[in-house]
Formats: sequence, C-alpha cells, structure tokens
Amino acid sequence: MELQSGATLSKEVLGYCDVDWGGDLEDRRSTTKFVFIIEGGAISWSSKQQPTITLSTTKVEYMANTQATKEAISIAKMVMDLKYMEEKKVMVIQCNNQGVISLIKNPTHHA
Repeated sequence: MELQSGATLSKEVLGYCDVDWGGDLEDRRSTTKFVFIIEGGAISWSSKQQPTITLSTTKVEYMANTQATKEAISIAKMVMDLKYMEEKKVMVIQCNNQGVISLIKNPTHHA
C-alpha cells in the first residue's frame, strides 16, 4: 500500500507530544496534548488540562511526556498482544523542548 507522496506505510507507532504552557488564562494551567499514529491513522490521543501549575516550560513538558510515555507503554502491550508487530521495536515520542530531551537522556541530574 502506498501513500500519494509515494512513501510506503510502515508498522511503526509514531508518537507526538506537546504542551500549551499556561494556556488557560483563568487558572494558568497548562494543557497536555499527545497523539499516537499507526499507518497514518490516529489510534490514541489526548488533550487534558494538567492538575498542577508549574513555573518552568521544562517541568510542564516533562509532565506531559510522562503521560505520553505511560500511554506508549499501554499501546506497545496492545500491539504486541494483537501480533501487529512481530518484534519489539523502539517507540519514539517526538517532543520539542530541549530541556526535556536532556533530562530524558540523562536522568541523573534530577530526582
């Protein structure tokens, strides 16, 4: 099966995560958003207000990535149970905050 662009569909799960930091003007809470895609279709998504207020974009993005990671673990179990993927593959969650990427790659600098 091919897409119009000519790229072939793959059996990988793509994850994307982002945050609207302090976007609610009334209570200054941030909104966590993530989506997981297989073969061009969204299989799981969420857009929820975070329960806490943070003073740092890194902290708020880290909290969002934590929620997305929990969902990714659940999705990985599901696709393995359905035998959609024959082997365990690394699931990548795309995020755009360099501070979070640094924390995830080297967790020794935080509690």
